[in-house]
Amino acid sequence: MEIAHKRRPRLQTVAAPYLLGIAGLALITFVCFRLDFGVARTGFIYVILIALVSLLGSFSASVALSIVAAVCLNYFFAPPLFEFRIDAADDIVRIAAFFTTSLVVAALTTKVRASEARFRTFVDRATDAFFLLDDRSIIVDVNREACDSLGYSREELIGRHRSDFDVGLDEASIARIRQRVIAGETVTFETRHRRNDGSSFPVEIHQGQFEQGGRRFLCLARDITERKRAEDELRESEERFRTLVQFSFDVYWESDAQHRFTRQLFAEGLGDAPAPGSEIGKTRWEVPYLEPDAEGWRKHRETLDAHLPFRDFELARPTPDGGKRYVSVSGLPVFDKSGRFIGYRGVGRHITERKRVEEALRRSEAYLSEAQRLSHTGTAVLQATGPVYLSEESYRILGLDPRQGLPDRETLLQRIHPDDRDRVDAEVQAALRQQRSYVFEFRIVRPDGTIKYLESTGHPLLSPDGHAVEILGTYIDVTERKRAQEEHERLRQVEAELAHVNRLSIMGELAASLAHEILHPIATARNNASAGINFLEMRPPNLDEVREALSCVVRDADRAKDIVDRMREHIRKAPPRKEPFDLNETIKEVIVMVQSAIAKNRVSVRTHLADGLIPVQGDRVQLQQVLVNLILNAVEAMSSMEEGARELSISTEQSPTGGMLVAVGDSGPGIDPQRLQRVFEPFYTTKTSGVGMGLAICRSIIDDHGGRLWADANKPRGTVFQFTLPANQEDT
Repeated sequence: MEIAHKRRPRLQTVAAPYLLGIAGLALITFVCFRLDFGVARTGFIYVILIALVSLLGSFSASVALSIVAAVCLNYFFAPPLFEFRIDAADDIVRIAAFFTTSLVVAALTTKVRASEARFRTFVDRATDAFFLLDDRSIIVDVNREACDSLGYSREELIGRHRSDFDVGLDEASIARIRQRVIAGETVTFETRHRRNDGSSFPVEIHQGQFEQGGRRFLCLARDITERKRAEDELRESEERFRTLVQFSFDVYWESDAQHRFTRQLFAEGLGDAPAPGSEIGKTRWEVPYLEPDAEGWRKHRETLDAHLPFRDFELARPTPDGGKRYVSVSGLPVFDKSGRFIGYRGVGRHITERKRVEEALRRSEAYLSEAQRLSHTGTAVLQATGPVYLSEESYRILGLDPRQGLPDRETLLQRIHPDDRDRVDAEVQAALRQQRSYVFEFRIVRPDGTIKYLESTGHPLLSPDGHAVEILGTYIDVTERKRAQEEHERLRQVEAELAHVNRLSIMGELAASLAHEILHPIATARNNASAGINFLEMRPPNLDEVREALSCVVRDADRAKDIVDRMREHIRKAPPRKEPFDLNETIKEVIVMVQSAIAKNRVSVRTHLADGLIPVQGDRVQLQQVLVNLILNAVEAMSSMEEGARELSISTEQSPTGGMLVAVGDSGPGIDPQRLQRVFEPFYTTKTSGVGMGLAICRSIIDDHGGRLWADANKPRGTVFQFTLPANQEDT
């Protein structure tokens, strides 16, 4: 059934020319016979019919129709009619000419038809779409690819305007292209075609014109979807590469087999980049450079000549402002398919900023190292298992050789004094476990046996999960400070001895006054005792008076004891004792102690002691010594005056900072302003018999109490010595 189904259409196709030819021939024969056209005119009409039948593509049907037509001319139109006989020679010629002409026309028409069929097959099988347009851009014909690409049949496309499917061009663009084509130009352009389903795709059009029954435009449309996709992928790849170069490198370069630059691509916005093309054709060492030296270039060229890859070759080039531009270059050799070396391909990075940072870091490290050397401070990072970093100064302090590498934990512990070793190790381990800081002192023993004192401060370094994994510690060599402290303590002892000697000297000067002070209560006690005896001898004894006399004796004895106690406290060698006391009362006691010297030199005393002063925190005996020195110096300064009043003024007041201000002034001749500040220097004196230590000791005592002692000129004459003392903080 399938074979019969395929055979029936073919039979219909073959039979159709015969049937159409016979029907046409019969119709023409009937009409021409009725019109009496004769052989010639009827033969011409037969030729036209045969040509039309030949256009159907059947040469056999045309030949058969030519034979039948010749027979019809003989039978119906050549006398004698209705006989297969020809009497006239002209009719024989006409029929022969007709037959020959019909056969030639059939053959030519069939050949043209076959050629047209072959061309149509070629056009239909073409991978490009063909559109034949008239002068109004109306489709006249299309090939199969055009139909397939747009999703229309040939009949649906013919008669449409190109704008019905060409969505990439507007009317103005179509008109401009038409004008260029009419001018004789073959125009190539890109646009988009829209399919029957509404989707669109890119095409490349080649449009020209020719004449065929009027102006015709032939458009060859090629689907460039894949090409566009490839171009987009290439563009994206180039963009990725450009982005890679832009953000990872500053320049991409290529060179030939002689190492001359053939291509250079610089990142956008790159500062101080060379002019485009200025280095093309030159080798890397032919471009002006400042670094490296000849040896560096020699090694680099050896690498290039060996066709080996290289990485991070650094060089410096001069900049217009006289500076340097540092570049780090990396490259890979390139070989062709045959393995022949054809050049290098690589990238470069501008590392000027990195070089500046590295240089700044080197300077900073050098400054830090020098600062640590000057301050005798080392730095270390420690873990539970041992050190992970030691600064240069740490090696020097510990007496270790940095060329032997980082010491282990045991080596570091061996440097610590045996008496301090366990304590230091336990302190560091505890700081790691408890995540705390530490400050302690310990001793080390250097290889030459020298003992040094170190002060260590450590702080834990925490990991991201909050656990202490390392200790950052500093080690300060405080050996000199220890020695200075010991020397300072020795000097303090010497100073204490001198102060004691000074007090003994003063007490010697005050011996007469003190003797008078002691004799007075003794004499009074004797008188009261005698009175008591007299009252006892009375008959009867007056016991009330006796009791009162004995009370007076006790009081006078206590008074004498107090005077002796003050003398003993003042002259005894006792360590300083800081305690709160009443400064005004102390001043009054001192005035009593020096009363003899005051009276002997006819000096009047004026005191201005402020009420309600906060107690002073300090050593009362030492401050009495300061007051005694200042008062006796003032009395001695006024003793040489022949004229004028001899006035000694002593005042106390609350200072602006909350402490005490004490002033001891005299009306003596005063001190030369140029020598005023030198009076506190050790062994400097303005007296003929002095040793120059009194005021130096006074200043040292005031300094130890946190105060300040100075001298100024008094008004209208004389000198005033003033000192400040901090208040007792607890009472404050």
